[in-house]
Amino acid sequence: MTMDPTPVINVHGPIVSSSDLATHLAMFEAFGLREIGRIDRSIAQTAAIWGTTGQASREITMNTPGTPFGVRLVGFDPGSDVEIRQPSRGSDSEALKVIDFYTPDLAAARQQVEAAGFRFKDEIADYETAEGRFQEAHLWGPDGVVCALLAGDPAFFADLATVCDRTFSEPQSISGPVQNPEAILAFLEDVFGLGVIHQYQLEDPTFQALVGTASRVRLRAWNVGPRKTEPYFGIVHYGMPEGTQTSLFDVARPPARGLLGATLRVRDAAQIARKAGVAVVPAEVPGFGAALAVTVQGPNGAWFQALQEA
Repeated sequence: MTMDPTPVINVHGPIVSSSDLATHLAMFEAFGLREIGRIDRSIAQTAAIWGTTGQASREITMNTPGTPFGVRLVGFDPGSDVEIRQPSRGSDSEALKVIDFYTPDLAAARQQVEAAGFRFKDEIADYETAEGRFQEAHLWGPDGVVCALLAGDPAFFADLATVCDRTFSEPQSISGPVQNPEAILAFLEDVFGLGVIHQYQLEDPTFQALVGTASRVRLRAWNVGPRKTEPYFGIVHYGMPEGTQTSLFDVARPPARGLLGATLRVRDAAQIARKAGVAVVPAEVPGFGAALAVTVQGPNGAWFQALQEA
């Protein structure tokens, strides 16, 4: 018997709601991405895709050269005074938080980004997991968009990234803390047919300092996606005491600024729409061309935009 292919072809990467497209372009260029297209949308077109009221938008797609993976930037006009994440509340949940990049040389990668004018936090997490020893550095960029550099055993990352021989990989994962991991894991499986491809645990004071919380962090994480070597979603539970985290679910909605969601290439947008209980919207998407778009907010606060290319 022939099995139906999985609904998702791949995860393209994160979607950022930007108050300053030029600055975000410069930041992601420092991480090795390049612009591949842009488009201006009317108020009606923006409303159809994002459910906004009274906002036009400009959208820019960037890719890591030689890959189908990258970042989409959306600048809403007029913009919002609301920023989804604040550096002083690093443990807030139910919104995406971090775009991860693998680097084989943490010092060189950090130097390249900081030379472009974007500064990493002084704290560097240095921790052990069952898979080995890792280092992690965080940059809180414009609009509270966090980019992380991950370094560790190159043999291990050869199975967790597509680009491993440059200063930066593609946007390797899009992650965020949740208080109810079961809800988002079920959503990703039911709507997109995506399952867990990797799990890990972590308890380390240097990582807790990087998160920016006084509460003890006993992290459990599930990576969810089509395959391990391409971008995936990191579902993170900090294991903090009940009542110590604030949900950003109601804050994390367009046109609020920050790491808003992620793009998925899918085979059948109508099938995704039926499962999600939302509509299909025809759209011209830079880097994708004519497409059918389905946009839905998941239990983790992220806005998942599924695109079926014509």
